[in-house]
Amino acid sequence: MRGTAPKKSTNAVASLRRVGWGIVVFFSFWLLSSGFAADALLTGYRLEAGDAIKITVEDEPELTFEGQISDQGSIPFPLLGEVSAAGVTAKSLEEKLHKWLQDGYVLRPAVAVAVLKYPGYHVHGEVKKSGTFPFQPGMSVSKAIAAADGLAPFADRSRITLTRRQHSGWELLTPVGMDDPILPRDILHVPLTTTPQEAGEGSEFSYHIGPGDKIKITVENEPNLSVDAKVSAQGGINLPMLGEVRVANLTAKEAEELIRKKLIEGFLVDPSVFVAVAEYRVYYMHGEIKKAGGYPFQPGLTVRKAIALAEGFTEYADKKGILVVHDDDPLFKERPITLNDFVLPGDVIHVTASFW
Repeated sequence: MRGTAPKKSTNAVASLRRVGWGIVVFFSFWLLSSGFAADALLTGYRLEAGDAIKITVEDEPELTFEGQISDQGSIPFPLLGEVSAAGVTAKSLEEKLHKWLQDGYVLRPAVAVAVLKYPGYHVHGEVKKSGTFPFQPGMSVSKAIAAADGLAPFADRSRITLTRRQHSGWELLTPVGMDDPILPRDILHVPLTTTPQEAGEGSEFSYHIGPGDKIKITVENEPNLSVDAKVSAQGGINLPMLGEVRVANLTAKEAEELIRKKLIEGFLVDPSVFVAVAEYRVYYMHGEIKKAGGYPFQPGLTVRKAIALAEGFTEYADKKGILVVHDDDPLFKERPITLNDFVLPGDVIHVTASFW
């Protein structure tokens, strides 16, 4: 008598189905998080003037186009003449060309549109090398920061923001993770972190630009207006078209808004301006330390570290008698400071003597 296989219980079958569906869902999520989500976002990219594209029609080599979209947003396409290409996705352009070619030219045209070169993306704020960088599909926040030579010492990676051009205008995206995708024309901003004192008060550290600081100014799509300049003793910088612009005592955000307003007054319609401190002015150590002089500033520097860089105290130093004059103090008044306090650019630190 031929035996029969035992039947699986209904509960067991249901459990197996749930496990199977769980695997499918997990695998789908993994695909999305490993690059497929970025590809899906990129398919929604809308072409703009200056983009380099290639259009091919299967079995119709004479209908190939390779070049840039003109400033007027069009391309010269064989048989059809000037075709509007800006403001639509590559898929939408394929569909438009398919329809127009089928209307009296080609029976069943198989049209493919490929973007050869995307516009760059921007990184500014607390990175070592801010600016515009070439976009490559698969770009993430971490890769974008690596292209900018990494985070600066005072960067706050927990509050990175991303400004993205959507169909309805610019949109601020936050919070942003290191694995999140970057798209063409994205603007990635890495803010300054907060000092311990200010973090306790819940306010953001806001550095004010001063004479001697080297700042980088970038104007989107206007390379001739982008400069890397040192702030003069009078607190200004020379900018193309604008001449001398005073930026001393302004935060980077305030300087951006000032320059933007000046550019709007007769030059550009809606400029996007980015200002970042590329190099801070020096601070000075004197008094009872072994090596007096000026030292390059680094964010996060404490008085204790500054004294160590100056090779330490002399034997007559009063470790409780340390004074500082802040560069932005109009009265240039010496104030007491402790070893754990933070040093600011332009500070003059004086270690007093004690003979008792």
